[in-house]
Amino acid sequence: MSDLTRLLRPASIALVGASPDATKLAGRPLAYLKRYGYQGRIHPVNPKHAAIDGVACSPSIQALPRDIDLALILLPAHGVVQALEECAQQGVATAISIAGGFAEAGAADEQHKLTAICQRTGIRLVGPNCVGLLHPAHGITATFSSELKNAMPRPGKVALFTQSGALGNSLLQSFNDLGLGLAYWVSTGNEADIGVLELVEHAISDDGVELIALYVEGLKQGHRLLDLARRARAAGKAIVVLRSGRSQLGRAAAVSHTGKLAGAWKVWCDVAAQAGILTVDNLDQLLDVATAFDLFGYPSRDGAAGLGVLTISGGLGVLISDAAADVGLELPAFTAQTQAALRSVLPPQMSVANPVDTALFTDEKGYSLCAETVLHDPAIGTLLLVLTRLAHDYTALLPWLERLSGEARAMGKRLAVSYLSSSDTLGAPERRQLVRAGALVLPTAERVVGAIGRRAMAARVLPAGESAGAAAAGGTVEDFLAQARVPLVSEGVFGDVAAACAFADTHGYPVVLKVVSPDIAHKSEAGGVALNIADAAALQAAWARMQQSVAAYAPQARITGYAVQPMLRGGFELIVGCSVDPELGRVLMVGAGGIWAEVLDDVRFLALPASPDEITRALDSLRVAPILRGARGQAPLDVSAAVAAIHRLACQFHADTGVAEVDLNPLLVRPHGQGAVALDVLVVPVSSPPKE
Repeated sequence: MSDLTRLLRPASIALVGASPDATKLAGRPLAYLKRYGYQGRIHPVNPKHAAIDGVACSPSIQALPRDIDLALILLPAHGVVQALEECAQQGVATAISIAGGFAEAGAADEQHKLTAICQRTGIRLVGPNCVGLLHPAHGITATFSSELKNAMPRPGKVALFTQSGALGNSLLQSFNDLGLGLAYWVSTGNEADIGVLELVEHAISDDGVELIALYVEGLKQGHRLLDLARRARAAGKAIVVLRSGRSQLGRAAAVSHTGKLAGAWKVWCDVAAQAGILTVDNLDQLLDVATAFDLFGYPSRDGAAGLGVLTISGGLGVLISDAAADVGLELPAFTAQTQAALRSVLPPQMSVANPVDTALFTDEKGYSLCAETVLHDPAIGTLLLVLTRLAHDYTALLPWLERLSGEARAMGKRLAVSYLSSSDTLGAPERRQLVRAGALVLPTAERVVGAIGRRAMAARVLPAGESAGAAAAGGTVEDFLAQARVPLVSEGVFGDVAAACAFADTHGYPVVLKVVSPDIAHKSEAGGVALNIADAAALQAAWARMQQSVAAYAPQARITGYAVQPMLRGGFELIVGCSVDPELGRVLMVGAGGIWAEVLDDVRFLALPASPDEITRALDSLRVAPILRGARGQAPLDVSAAVAAIHRLACQFHADTGVAEVDLNPLLVRPHGQGAVALDVLVVPVSSPPKE
């Protein structure tokens, strides 16, 4: 990937199509650059004007100096292709096109021309159909954002990348309203060239960034997400993502159970969790996390991590506890010394457990004593105070809250403030005053808990990941199974029932009979599986019934034969699948298997490559995990053998680009020490068309 420094820190900017009217869209960027103190060279391009606002104009792109860092193309769609080509020929390093009217409007061919120019010449492009970029610390305003009419966000350590221009503009407004610091912001638009993940890669290498905040609708090169997230964590940076499209549940129907279970949202959520990405559900949560990082920085510098809560409502205390559990935030028990100090203030009937409910039994002095007591507890890293005018005089409390925030910061701790009612808040000036003192102030306690909990997640230890191996050319299905060393049950495939009976006599009854056909992926639905066949007569009867059932279900199907296997008893059936997600690339699925796999829908996805530790954690997160570990007095199963088999399969699938899908359903996990064995295997080469 190319270095994007010349895009984000341009020493020279050309404004192609600049207007002298600062009230117009094409006139705003020059006005903003001058207003906010950009120190680089500015080159407006407009043949109708010799100068704009005292800045000399070039009559054409060809008349520009060579090797300009950034061209902001302010032309309508019909002029962008030619302008980008001319910029590339003039040696311009990067460009931004704000024009709509490309792929989003059905003109995909015109957008492809932009991509082709970038690939052929090496110029890098943001957009089209975007709002541009900001870099507050350097006065870089390559944008027409209307928010800059009001103010520029102050410099900070949050990088913000948005695929929606309008939402991006609204987030800039919120950054200003909340006083949040911004490292830089890029509206990526249609991403004809530069995608959001390439910007993430740049921010990871930027020492001035601690949080990378994203609004995304889809990812180019999504297979890079896992690696980038791991690199971010290694660099001490967090990634928080607001992802739209939750309701888009389905992918195109696939052959395997894996494909049927691979809803877009489920895959995204599981892979984000695997990668340690912080996920949020709405714009408020995205801003809350940004606020927490802006105030408190990256959590690796925290001391104690526990949350202590002081409220006047027992019911709200329960809600706070629930919200903390949702984000894995601990509400530790207080020390005996803390409890004794609280007991000296509160009446005997009041609990001194965390969260502390003071009800209406204390005045400001007693409330402040309780707060300071909780703050000094050694297990408490953040003190959350819930205020209400029903019990508190906000004006009297404000100077004390400022002092308490300073005291918390001096101790390496944090103060957060919310309200019993979100309509009963501090006024805006008072809130800003408290934020300047270092306190996190949000309208509800649940939002405080969510922000603090998600921030803490950024420093939690994840299972060790795994490096990608070299890609391999596709071979035969047999080659794949052999290289993956899939543990298979003994099996014979026969064209006549007499040979099948001979095999069963040799290996012993009971046996399983299954149809073998490249055209029937789900055998049980076709009546193509018979279990627990006790003897030769039962095998012959099952054979006859299966032939009739399969012929009725799929009369055109090619029948290779009928497989006979020993009927294994004991253990638990998992489903293990590998598939290619349209956005995130090669993924692994593990979950509860057998004929009920799709009904139970108890599965987890992992982006590949995945390590044994990640696979183990995925299995342990299933609802059926207690069965694997030995529930209700049952002996534990051979989970380590299952993990080893799954890991080999996943590694081979990740390396073998000739395989599109793999389905082990079921993988029978046997009692501890007896291993795991695949009872049915489906491998779909890339060249195979989907079968109904």
